[in-house]
Amino acid sequence: MENQNENPNLKGILVGCGFMGGMHAQIYKILEGVDLVAAVDGRIEESRAKLEELGCPVPVFETLAEAMQSAECDFVDVCLPTYLHEEYAVEALTAGKALFCEKPLALSVESADRILGAAEASGAFAQVGQCIRFWPEYQRLMRFHADGEGGRLLSLNLTRRAGRPSYGIDNWLNDESQSGGAALDLHVHDTDFVLALLGPPRGLTSRVTRDYSGPSHVFSIFDYDKVTVTSEGGWNYPDKWGFQMAFQAVFENAVLDYDSSNGKGLRICQGDEEPRALDVTQTDAGESKSGEGNVSDLGGYFNELKYFTDCLRDGAPPEIATLLDARESLAWTLREIELGEEAAQRS
Repeated sequence: MENQNENPNLKGILVGCGFMGGMHAQIYKILEGVDLVAAVDGRIEESRAKLEELGCPVPVFETLAEAMQSAECDFVDVCLPTYLHEEYAVEALTAGKALFCEKPLALSVESADRILGAAEASGAFAQVGQCIRFWPEYQRLMRFHADGEGGRLLSLNLTRRAGRPSYGIDNWLNDESQSGGAALDLHVHDTDFVLALLGPPRGLTSRVTRDYSGPSHVFSIFDYDKVTVTSEGGWNYPDKWGFQMAFQAVFENAVLDYDSSNGKGLRICQGDEEPRALDVTQTDAGESKSGEGNVSDLGGYFNELKYFTDCLRDGAPPEIATLLDARESLAWTLREIELGEEAAQRS
C-alpha cells in the first residue's frame, strides 16, 4: 500500500454521493483504520455539503482522474448508477487501485467481463456490494444451513419488495437503460444469495411484470436436486408502500422465518417448540442519517466494507462477493428476465 509506513490507515476515494454513496460515507466515518480522503461527483457543491452534514468533510472532484492525482489512495469505492460502473471500475483498476463496486456489477455480461479483464490485468483486489451476503439474518441462515442444524433444506422462499424508487438522482432507477429495472437492480440481491447458498441451479423458470421502468417485478423458481427455491422481487408498489425483504427456509426439522417489515427479527420454529427468536450477531453501526433510499440500517453495509478493507489490510484478495461471483449473479438474473419475457410473448 502507498505510504503505509507513514500512515497505516487505508485511504479511499468515494465515487458517487447519492443514496448509496451517503451510506458508505457514514460507514467510513466509523470504520477504524480507514480514511475517506476524497469524493467524486459532478454535483460538487451539493455533494460537498452533504458529506459535511454527514460528518465526512472531504474534497469533491468532478473526475476520478483529478481525485487520484490530488489524493493518494489505496482503493476506490464506486457508488454510481449501474450504467456508469464499467467506466469508473476500469479506470480505478487500470490505475492499480483496489475496487469496491456497488451491485449489480454492470448492465451486461460483456461489460462485467471487461471489468474482470481490467482486474486480471492490474492484479488489483476487487469486491462487489452484494450486501445480502453480509446481512446478519442472511448470514445466520447460511450458517444454520452449513452446520446442518435443522437437517436437510427442503425449500426456500425469498422476497424483496419496495415502493417505486424516487430517490435516484435524475430518476435513473426508473430508466431501464440505466438501471436494468427492478428485476436487475433489486432482485439481483436474492439471486446472488441463492447462488452463494446452493450454487447454480439445474433449471430455472421465470415470469416478469413490465412497465415504464422496465422489468419491474420478477417471479422465479430455481430448481435444485431435492430443493425448490422461489424468489420474487419488485418495486412496482406505491411510493409510500415501504420496503420488505424476507425469507422462509423449511428444513427437515426446523423453519427459519425473517421479514424485515414485521419487527420480529429472525425466528425459528423447531419440533414441538413455540416459534422463538434465533440468535443473530448484529453490528453497532446504527441507522443512516441521510434520510434517503429504502433501507436505513447500516449493519450489512458496515459488514461488507469492513470485510473488504480488512482483506486489503491483510493483503488477501476478497473471497466473498468477488467480481466473478457478481458476474455469475448478473448472468443468472439477466437469464431470469429473458425467460420471463419469452414467457410473456408466448402467452
